[in-house]
Amino acid sequence: MRVACLGDIMLDVIVDVPDGLVPDDDTPARITFAAGGQAANLAGWVHEYGGTARLYGPRADEGPGRYVDEALEQAGIEVHGPITGRAGTVVSIVSKGARSLASDPGTSNWLAQVEAGPWLEGADWLYVSGYALFRAPEPQVLVDVARAAHEAGTRVAVDLSSASLINAYGPARFRRFWQSLRPDVVMANEPEWAATQGPDGSGTEELRGFGAGGTTVLVLKRGPRGCSFVIDGVEDHRDPLPGPVRDVTGAGDALGAGFLLGGPDLAMDAAARCVAQVGAQPRTLLPESP
Repeated sequence: MRVACLGDIMLDVIVDVPDGLVPDDDTPARITFAAGGQAANLAGWVHEYGGTARLYGPRADEGPGRYVDEALEQAGIEVHGPITGRAGTVVSIVSKGARSLASDPGTSNWLAQVEAGPWLEGADWLYVSGYALFRAPEPQVLVDVARAAHEAGTRVAVDLSSASLINAYGPARFRRFWQSLRPDVVMANEPEWAATQGPDGSGTEELRGFGAGGTTVLVLKRGPRGCSFVIDGVEDHRDPLPGPVRDVTGAGDALGAGFLLGGPDLAMDAAARCVAQVGAQPRTLLPESP
């Protein structure tokens, strides 16, 4: 199974402080550097479960961005995209089962240069991170890429990514945008799905019928209450698999990768594996701190 992932490629700085930060003082921590960004996280889990992952996003020829490129390529993930300026960075502080994130997306001008090419050829899925939609200076560019994917027989999945950014973008405007990609699968957590429907719930019925073949799957991520897989209005709800919860960062990305490769069962397995560790990438792709 080949999955072409479109979205940010960032440096993920993971700060693991089991007992919490000490204000105005030094705190012992375990700090790890890894590839980050929603699309990169999903690509990592696709690779972990035996799929072929191709990643299209902003690249850098020096500094942290170059480190991320090399880490992904050494792991066997194909990396494509234009060379940009400043690389993006995510700092994840993990403490007592909770997380705090600080994100700097870096340069976003790469989104004007997205086009179909070798990274998309032969792919079974095109996965589009919602963050790419929010930041795209020319939305039609992404619509054209999705159209090329459909014409080649590639299915399209879209993750809605952020409720706050949906509200800032405009729920109705954003709904029109992601629907114009004609997704076969839409992924969202509950706040994201509620936000894209608008304050009055309008648009809920529009889910049916606009996907390829007349069927669009909604993967509704419910956090500690599991996930619902909705196909033409029929809900298949799955509770979380039992196990430890250390860090929920990236659990939705792992779940999405599992679903694209193997459906609900593999989705729930991937999510359980992700939350049992610290970091959004599979443990096998998390390098030791330099």
